[in-house]
Amino acid sequence: MATDEETKPVSTDLPVHPKPQNEDFDIVATYRSLLSSDREITMPIAAIESLIEFLSITPYVTSMELVEKVKHQKALLLASAPNPLPILAGADLFEQFLLRSLRPPPAASSSSNLTEPMSFDQTREHLVANKQLFAQRAQAARDNIAIWGARYVSDEKIVLTAGGSRTVTKILLRAATDQSKHFKVIYITEPTNTRSQAAVDELRQAGLEVETIVPNKVAYVLANQKKINLVLVGTEAIMQNGGIISGMGTAQLAALVKAIPGGMKRFYVAAETHKIVRKTPIAYPIVKKMGVRQRDITRFENIGVDLNNELVKEQLLQESDEVDYTDPELIDGIITEQGVKMTWQIWELVDDYI
Repeated sequence: MATDEETKPVSTDLPVHPKPQNEDFDIVATYRSLLSSDREITMPIAAIESLIEFLSITPYVTSMELVEKVKHQKALLLASAPNPLPILAGADLFEQFLLRSLRPPPAASSSSNLTEPMSFDQTREHLVANKQLFAQRAQAARDNIAIWGARYVSDEKIVLTAGGSRTVTKILLRAATDQSKHFKVIYITEPTNTRSQAAVDELRQAGLEVETIVPNKVAYVLANQKKINLVLVGTEAIMQNGGIISGMGTAQLAALVKAIPGGMKRFYVAAETHKIVRKTPIAYPIVKKMGVRQRDITRFENIGVDLNNELVKEQLLQESDEVDYTDPELIDGIITEQGVKMTWQIWELVDDYI
């Protein structure tokens, strides 16, 4: 695609750049504002939209300078989050598109216009013009996941779930519209998890029978409630090997499903493919080695502390947002907008939201 020579003359001289106009831009504040203003937006999509916002106010620079600027903003975003993996999934997608746009693709003929990359202005205009499209595609992905996932909800059975996943809620609401199915839900929740309580309220308002239990009853319920045939959770990030990084306790739940005999219980994860992080753990990863920052339990920091202390209470509340890693061997399938995938198929999924 040719460069628009009327707006940016071609010159062999080094370009004279105008004074940067994005010195006051705060990408972390932009990212957090997007998340707080739109309950439906996912963290990877919020990361993409934040980087587009940065690009929209970036003056003309060379391709190399632009890539370096984007890498710097990406690093700021990653450093701002205790769990940077969802941000990394979205930022990597954005960066891949940017590199493809600015780099000439291979072509049979060197004289063809197809060998020319998009210009800086063309790339920026395309991204800014389609900014809202990313969130729309994410919503469409969630709707498609609901269609696939509803098929796994069985008549006269019970679904066990946890975590407050919006994608899981969509699946259950979709299944509830099928008049041939009459199922119940058991929701694992606790007072500190407002997302789970919001999901419970939404499901009950739709007419579903929802029972709530605290986490320390999970093993008892799995062993004694024979009608549970599906355990369904969402996730913050999918590793390329099919393992997931999700709310603390997910790995424990998956292990219990496999360990407790009785019935044909299956553990499924529901997630959009834009949550795939292009990293493959070599061995069972400690989440700290994956870039996640949370309290190191090996240091025994809480010995002798007063649990009624306000600072300790605040720390415990923050720990409710901690995550763990669930091995792919514990997962029976991942429900995506492209269908239900086995964990070993995740690495084949190449998603492009831009």
